[in-house]
Amino acid sequence: MLPRLLVRIGVAAVLVALGAMVMVMQQQTLTPTRSHELSFAEEAQAEARASRRATVYPMVEVLDKYPHDSAAFTQGFTVINRDNVKIFIESTGLYGKSSLRHVDIESGKVMRQYDLPKELFGEGVTFGPKDELIMLTWKSKTGLRDFHFNTVTGEGWGVTYDGKHLVVSDGSSTIMFWDPSTMKEVRRIDVTIYDGQQEISHINELEIAKGFIYANVWYQPYILKIDPRTGAVITVFDMSKLVADVGVDVTSGAVLNGIAYDDKYDVFYVTGKQWNAVYKVRLVE
Repeated sequence: MLPRLLVRIGVAAVLVALGAMVMVMQQQTLTPTRSHELSFAEEAQAEARASRRATVYPMVEVLDKYPHDSAAFTQGFTVINRDNVKIFIESTGLYGKSSLRHVDIESGKVMRQYDLPKELFGEGVTFGPKDELIMLTWKSKTGLRDFHFNTVTGEGWGVTYDGKHLVVSDGSSTIMFWDPSTMKEVRRIDVTIYDGQQEISHINELEIAKGFIYANVWYQPYILKIDPRTGAVITVFDMSKLVADVGVDVTSGAVLNGIAYDDKYDVFYVTGKQWNAVYKVRLVE
């Protein structure tokens, strides 16, 4: 059965059926950032330029490349690939431009789009325990399923579902686990590297795959593989060649952001904010 989307904003509600919508090892620079600190773009860019050595695996096998709307400020990214339905569910941000979209994988065509009210800044999106879509907003402390939340920074960034809890980031080094029935925090971890000596902040978009958390780091070309029990970074995947291939100006905000795991074929789809491409990749360790 295909999931349905229930979006509530105040007293307004929209109920939509998805079917109907058709609607490499080497030394690199990885910058651990200060924890629990509000993430302004200038700070994130400065920290991304700072030097600290870490072991990074840029073994990213590119399997395919698909078109993507270069105007989309991608915030959340997930994939449905079953039966006759092969689409991305993508949330986009920016005030007055935030949306929730159903996107055809191969063509990149937006099949259906729900625009958020202009006062809301869209963030991450995931499927919940009942196959419902749950979307966060940035500073309004509101999720689009009619719930309110509190985080370390007071913001919502990335969200995914591990089969038991909603897994949430807020731009700090903290990842929280929420009870999906109450939207209350049940535990948290701090993302750390160098045997726990340094926290990594600016954790952004999240994805669950094969029992691990995969995360983007704002303004850095990496995907982190994180132990969900301890927060320890197990592997760092360098996506620099994708950034170079897409030819974006990262300083303008067009950063790597968007991880979707297809468990049917054991592949990841990766994109970024205002990128013109989505890459189908295999992360090799």
